[in-house]
Amino acid sequence: MVNARVMMGAMNPNQSTGPWLVMIAASLTASCGSDSSPNPTPVATPVTVAPAPAPTPAAFRCPLPDMPRLDIQCPRPAPVLAAQVEAAIKRTVDEHPELFDKSQDKGGGSYLVLDRARYHDQVVRNLHAQNVCAIVEKEEIAVKISNTFNEQYNIWISDGHIRKGPRSHITTCFPATF
Repeated sequence: MVNARVMMGAMNPNQSTGPWLVMIAASLTASCGSDSSPNPTPVATPVTVAPAPAPTPAAFRCPLPDMPRLDIQCPRPAPVLAAQVEAAIKRTVDEHPELFDKSQDKGGGSYLVLDRARYHDQVVRNLHAQNVCAIVEKEEIAVKISNTFNEQYNIWISDGHIRKGPRSHITTCFPATF
């Protein structure tokens, strides 16, 4: 292939560039497609683009700051958040039947829990869905809607069944403990 820069540099500035350009084009054409077989026409392969995944919902984060464990008092007044806890338990039973043996009911939907850790975690998630701050504390869950107080619920009986209703509320702490 002829070097176009060398040819252009050797050109007399008073001469027309037309003949040189024709010579360069001819040499480039001659060097391309030197075999006699025609080049196959490229076939476009369709590309399937996967749809973008749905955004993951942001995990609930309690907007209230953690509380220091100072002069805390935990009497047992009437619960304030019992309805939210009951709704979270019901939703867990409805949406996660694999966590329960419904053939073993102590009455009123107090089913045998097959996986206590997942049961507690799911009830806490369902409380978060109601914008209630909640955490698992060993065998209880702690819930709050302000730092003025939190309520403790034991939602699991030691024989492995769901505990719900008024007996699930253990105590209320002033101020909140978490």
